[in-house]
Amino acid sequence: MAMKTDFSATEWEILRDAPHAVVLAVAAAGGSGLFGSIKEAMAPAGTLVEALQGENQLLRQICDKEEIKASIESLKDMAKSSGDFKSIQAVFRKAATDKSQAGLDLLKRKGTPEDVAAFRSFLLKLGEKVANAAKEGAFLGFGGVRVSEEERVILAELAQVLDVLQA
Repeated sequence: MAMKTDFSATEWEILRDAPHAVVLAVAAAGGSGLFGSIKEAMAPAGTLVEALQGENQLLRQICDKEEIKASIESLKDMAKSSGDFKSIQAVFRKAATDKSQAGLDLLKRKGTPEDVAAFRSFLLKLGEKVANAAKEGAFLGFGGVRVSEEERVILAELAQVLDVLQA
């Protein structure tokens, strides 16, 4: 199994930031309001804990508390330079797909097939958890849809860059 020490600092940043870029891209795509945004922000916690306690050493290192802090700082810097909300959405969407693709390519070269499968599954699970966390377009809890069209598009783009067929 691959470990942090198998990658350069730049390569590690890609692997470390990809999961959080996915979470932010999907969360920013939805229009779920204040309470929905809180649900979406909390949604990936269980998946992160599972990875932290799981068998894959690489995912355990990616989900380390200090790595998460570093990733958040890195992604905050991207958002600061983006301007308005539409620009931020676009930046996170591009970061999610670019970093996911680059991370997958890195693992295909330097990791094991198990690392590739674990990383791919981890990113998709994070995106789906966030997308399904809150209804989009609901008013006072009535109406709306579980996954918005914008979220579906991002999840489809993510599946495409990760070479996963979607049903």
